[in-house]
Amino acid sequence: MAVDAKLSNQADEFFAWVFHWELTKAEVRRAVVFIGACLAAALLFLGLFYVWTRMQQVQVGYEISSLEAKNRDLKNRKHELMLEIASQQSPGELEKKARKQGLTFPAMGKIVHVP
Repeated sequence: MAVDAKLSNQADEFFAWVFHWELTKAEVRRAVVFIGACLAAALLFLGLFYVWTRMQQVQVGYEISSLEAKNRDLKNRKHELMLEIASQQSPGELEKKARKQGLTFPAMGKIVHVP
């Protein structure tokens, strides 16, 4: 108990020296409690901020993964469509379509070359 009283007196002297105040023990204790509460609130705020930022990082990671999968699917679909276009434009395919519509090659005498 004597050590606590000695430390308390030293704290009182320290605050009086730093702030040039004459503070009572009750005022010093209130100041210490207030500072402790402020530090606890700051630590709580920092902890909550850290948790929130980590949750945001995870959410953005999920969104990126989803968008990458969608991009991959769209690239595959584009490749399929490009192959379909290429097959539709092949000379053999165009000839089949023309015959289905009743078109035929012209006779040799019917072709007119324009200079």
